Amino acid sequence: MLLGTYFHSLDDKNRLILPAKIVGKLKEDVVVSKGFEGCLELRTSKNFELYVEKLMRLSQNKKESRILIRQLLANAIDLKIDKTNRILIPSNLLKESNIVDEVTIIGVGNKLELWDSKKYKKFKLETDSTYDLIAEKIDDSNNE
Repeated sequence: MLLGTYFHSLDDKNRLILPAKIVGKLKEDVVVSKGFEGCLELRTSKNFELYVEKLMRLSQNKKESRILIRQLLANAIDLKIDKTNRILIPSNLLKESNIVDEVTIIGVGNKLELWDSKKYKKFKLETDSTYDLIAEKIDDSNNE
């Protein structure tokens, strides 16, 4: 399980150092893709394949399904983690997420989200006040 919040910076070649604690849990190649709310998502190759398989079961006759699949796959790339725990994030994905320098990495279970730190700070401020209300609204007591 991927948990926690980490603060890092891109180097001058758009490489991002992943926290050693996280790299130990990934143990394989990763895929970085366009996420939601303006972030990038990082999954293991295996988890990404499972995610895509689920999406491919959506009706290809629905325009929304086609858009989601196109956006995801056109904005995804296989990456190798180098010996110093870095990944090279392509410029097109940095542009998609407006990541410039400072990166906030958050663990969200089976994936990591990579955020421009200023954008994440704004997102967090906007959503902190609704945390309790959302939890109550989506509560499903059968899943405790």
